[in-house]
Amino acid sequence: MLELGSFDDARRKVLADARKSLTGLNRLMAEPTESIDDTVELLTGIRRQVQEHLNHIQHQQMIVCAAEWLVRHSVAGVPLRWLWNPRQSGERGAPDLVGLEGEAVRVCAEVSAVDEPIGVVDTQMRRGLTRLAAMEGRRFYFVRSVSMKRRAVTKVVKGGWDIAVVQIALQPEPQVLPRVSALSLAGASLAGNR
Repeated sequence: MLELGSFDDARRKVLADARKSLTGLNRLMAEPTESIDDTVELLTGIRRQVQEHLNHIQHQQMIVCAAEWLVRHSVAGVPLRWLWNPRQSGERGAPDLVGLEGEAVRVCAEVSAVDEPIGVVDTQMRRGLTRLAAMEGRRFYFVRSVSMKRRAVTKVVKGGWDIAVVQIALQPEPQVLPRVSALSLAGASLAGNR
């Protein structure tokens, strides 16, 4: 697992990986094709690269958003040092995100950037939740969609696991300020002049 660092640093890493993927895609798209066979082969390569890179990039961004959510909601009650597996290829059995207090694991999280729990995704979800249930600390499973959340909650309940399932977006939540109309401001100003 790697040190997550600041959220800005992690986002810069995700952006750099996304740009690298786009550069590779642009290079592929620039290749000339002479026949339908060449064109189909090129499109197949483009599809493979886009799918693989998009999955990794969405996964990385989801981990960053999950870490921000955990910090924003003070799940540990103390500051934690965050480690992550940004490329889904970390040590076998390691979660996507870990929050440490000293050397003690306080938070473990898995993320899924997939929209629908169909086929292989459903099987991967079960395996991931089973693995997460055996880990130390407070456990979280982050998803993007309502259908993924529903399916994960069903698996958690059936498994009897102490895992919080949280639905988040791939973008950090904006800080929402209360809406104040010009009329209410004018009314407050008039009330102050009385």
